Amino acid sequence: MFIEAQFSIYPLREQHLSPAIERAVEIIKSFELPVETGSMSSITYGESEKVFKAMQAVMDKVGENKHLVLIVTFSNACPVPVKK
Repeated sequence: MFIEAQFSIYPLREQHLSPAIERAVEIIKSFELPVETGSMSSITYGESEKVFKAMQAVMDKVGENKHLVLIVTFSNACPVPVKK
């Protein structure tokens, strides 16, 4: 199934948020998924199995050495680019 995931990541008790967000984007891209970053959240999309694994990797790897909140909304109905 092709899905979209809108996600926001909030590292807790950190002075700078950008390193955790940048790491999350790197992880998702390592799964060969596109990432569109925004000011409050980002979006990725692809086959559900790959998207779910990418989100789990973000939680596991970014949360390995810090506390964080990861908010994700999954949808199979949001408009995403048509697969070719």
